[in-house]
Amino acid sequence: KLEVTVSSEELVREGQIRGMIVDFGELKKDVKNLADEFDHCLIIEKGTLKEKTMEVLTEEEFKIIQVDFRPTAENFARYFYERMQKAGYKVSLVKVYETPNNMAGYGE
Repeated sequence: KLEVTVSSEELVREGQIRGMIVDFGELKKDVKNLADEFDHCLIIEKGTLKEKTMEVLTEEEFKIIQVDFRPTAENFARYFYERMQKAGYKVSLVKVYETPNNMAGYGE
């Protein structure tokens, strides 16, 4: 589960989203798209598996995503925080849940 909190000291003053920080429909869509990139994947840190292991997994048609960091909940919270910031959101906190009772957060 991925949870993104946005914040701002001011609300939008004009247009369709007047009185809001963001359009939650857009935020929801962008968070879902980000989470879906990693759904049903084997996520590994680049360079941690032997070449032969990678070959076998590829032959078995595993969907593999290699990241530049150790794939912990803490590192993913930071990764998603940075991705959402780059997408233009004023993110204050990102939480990544490993289980319903265990999560890691990154942000303010």
